[in-house]
Amino acid sequence: MSPKLKIGLLVSGHVVAGLVLARGTLRETALTPVFPSFPIAMFGLFALVFAEAGLIGIWGGLSSTRPLWRILATCAATGYIGGIQVTAMRITEKSILFLIIALTSSTILVVLSGLRLSRRKLRLANLVNEPMASEGFQFSLWHLFLATTAVAVLLAIGRGMPPISSPRAKDLLVSAIFPPCLIMVELATLWAALGIGRATSRLVVVVPTAFIVGMMPMFLVDPASGGRILLWSVIVGVQAIITACSLLVVRSCGWRLVSGAGGVADEQPDGIESLPQPPSP
Repeated sequence: MSPKLKIGLLVSGHVVAGLVLARGTLRETALTPVFPSFPIAMFGLFALVFAEAGLIGIWGGLSSTRPLWRILATCAATGYIGGIQVTAMRITEKSILFLIIALTSSTILVVLSGLRLSRRKLRLANLVNEPMASEGFQFSLWHLFLATTAVAVLLAIGRGMPPISSPRAKDLLVSAIFPPCLIMVELATLWAALGIGRATSRLVVVVPTAFIVGMMPMFLVDPASGGRILLWSVIVGVQAIITACSLLVVRSCGWRLVSGAGGVADEQPDGIESLPQPPSP
C-alpha cells in the first residue's frame, strides 16, 4: 500500500469516527434528561478530539508547508474539531472545553516549532532518503517518569489548598490543569511512536503512563468523585492509544523524528517531500 493511500485512509478514519461519535453523543444526551451513567460515545469523542488536537499541533509544528499556511490550517482544523466537540456536548461550559482543545493544539505547535528553529533543528524525515539520520527528539523514560512525578506533586500541593467554591474559578482551574497533562501525553507519544528507536519498547511505557496522567487533574478539580477520576483516566489513556496508532501509520510510511539541517521544504525546495495534511474529524 502506498504511503499516500495509508495517510488518506487514516484521515478518512478520523473523519468518519468523529462524525459517528458526535452523532452518538447527541443521541445519548437526547435520550435522558441527564447524562447517561456510561455514555460510551461521549467518552470516545473526548478521547478522539483530544488526540486529534495533538495530531494537528504536531502537523503544524513539523510540516514542511510554509509557516503562514501551517498556522491557518492549524487554526481551521482546531476550530473544526472543537466545534464538533462543543456542538455534540450538552453542557454550559462549552467555552472552557473549546479553550482546552485550542490550548492543546496551539501549545504543541509552538513547542515543536521552537525545537524546529533551534540548534537541534527537529524535523520529520523519510529514512528512505536519510538512512543515517540521528535521533531528533531525545529524552529517556526516566524523563517521562520525572515529569509525571512533578505533575503529581504539584497537584498534591494544590489538593491540600482550600477548596474552590466559585464556579468561575473552577472553570479557570480546569482550563489551566488539563492542557499540560494532554500536551505531555501527546509529546511523549510522539517521541515513542516516531523516534528512531524501537517504538514498541517505548509505547509499552508511555501508554500505561497516560492512564495515570489522566487521573491527576480530577484529584485537584473534584477529589471526592472517584468515578470521574477513573473515567478521565480512561479518556486520556484512550487518547494516547489513538495518537499512537495514528503515528504508527505515519511511521510505517518511513517518517521519523530526526535532528540536523536539511530536508525542510520551506527552507530548501529540493529537500524531503511535504508532510501529509493533518487528520481532522
